[in-house]
Amino acid sequence: MANAAAVTGVAAGLFTIGLWGSLPVLRGLAELPPMLVAVVAMACAAGLSAVMARFQALPGSERQVFGWRYWAGGVGGLVGALYFYFLALESGDPARITLITYTWPLGFVLICDRLAGRGLKPRTLVGSAVAFAGLAPLILADGQGLTTPVGAYAAGLASGASWIAFSLFLRQAGPLSSRSYQSLFAHASLIALGLHVVFETMPATTTSSDWLTAGLIGIGPYGIAFMAWGYALRCGPTNLVSVLTYLVPVVAAVFLIALGLSDPSTELFIAAAAIAAGALFSQGPWLRRSSAGRGWAVTGRWRDRSRSA
Repeated sequence: MANAAAVTGVAAGLFTIGLWGSLPVLRGLAELPPMLVAVVAMACAAGLSAVMARFQALPGSERQVFGWRYWAGGVGGLVGALYFYFLALESGDPARITLITYTWPLGFVLICDRLAGRGLKPRTLVGSAVAFAGLAPLILADGQGLTTPVGAYAAGLASGASWIAFSLFLRQAGPLSSRSYQSLFAHASLIALGLHVVFETMPATTTSSDWLTAGLIGIGPYGIAFMAWGYALRCGPTNLVSVLTYLVPVVAAVFLIALGLSDPSTELFIAAAAIAAGALFSQGPWLRRSSAGRGWAVTGRWRDRSRSA
């Protein structure tokens, strides 16, 4: 059963990565200010969660605690990841900003290991470094050569730190009901609305396609994806799931190529190979030959049981 849960956790992580990879395509179709897209997307994600909650059997007294971890890690982490990333993009090279933001999976693994009382694992560091090194040429190949000030790099790091905080919250909170996700998305939408009102200007003209696309972002890459991500973090092996997040830019590039919006490149194949190698290297000790001689199997240690992380 433990192995089955770990496998479904990895599958949920890959499903999440696929949805996140579709975000660049969808975002390009919605000509709305970034925070306004977040407002609509989070509101639609909350609506989706509300519909799902009607079909979910709940215990007599559902635990729904809005403590500091919920506001700082859940709502704050989610909004911060979006806000700081968009803020960084306003003044920096998108490729360099994306690259600095994608240091967060390694930081997440290191913090989880630290909280669980485990030491620094060289295998994890090397696996993540291989994946990150392979990802760098792909991202930088799309760079615009813009000057990137220190403030933009700082905002990119803040976005990555926010992703870590949000992922830690999902990992520690335990299974969240659809109603809990409804509250999380609704609160994030309200905060994003405040940021939109203060820092953004409403476009003079919009189309129904803009609003529909923003809503689809909320249902897929923001809504269902975040629910699946929470499951992946709880049930899958932390190291493997974290390394696989480097696949998001690769999947995004594949979608763009499939739609004829980009061309295949050597950097794409290098990135895919490096991420696969990094994932296999970081998980090497958990693979063994099955005793029955039926090929490779996954040991019980593959699943990270440290719920204290």
